[in-house]
Amino acid sequence: MIENKRCPRCDSDALYSYGHTKNGKQRYLCLLCNRQFILDRAQHELKVRPTCPLCDGKMHLYKREKTKIRFRCAGYPHCRGYAIRCAQ
Repeated sequence: MIENKRCPRCDSDALYSYGHTKNGKQRYLCLLCNRQFILDRAQHELKVRPTCPLCDGKMHLYKREKTKIRFRCAGYPHCRGYAIRCAQ
């Protein structure tokens, strides 16, 4: 386990070092909820996500680019709704 680091989803400290990103940042895996994450990226978590314009369902982050953030409907592939938001 890694000391003084916690999972952003379940706040557990049962973490496992899970390799590195292509940029060399340490990736972690939570042993309780199986979430993969990067610790310094956790502060950029989105607080509000758009709803799907087609089915009013939840949307998931699909792709983060320099100038925009793309979301895809959680019901994909049955619902192919998407949204684009400007990055801040």
